[in-house]
Amino acid sequence: MDCSKIKEINGIDHVGDVPSAKKGIIDFLSGEDRFKDSVPKETLNSYKKGREIAVEIENMLNGDQRAY
Repeated sequence: MDCSKIKEINGIDHVGDVPSAKKGIIDFLSGEDRFKDSVPKETLNSYKKGREIAVEIENMLNGDQRAY
């Protein structure tokens, strides 16, 4: 995979609270909302942004798989 594509992910440098964004990424990729309840309400937008980033990463990876 071309790692330069990661820098192009919309908003990856504006997640706000990084730990909450990481929890959103993990929850999306695992298919479970294990960490959502542990995210404080004031950082919930960062959690949601993490989920959005995970969607873009997954789409990017799926696109790379189709190329082979």
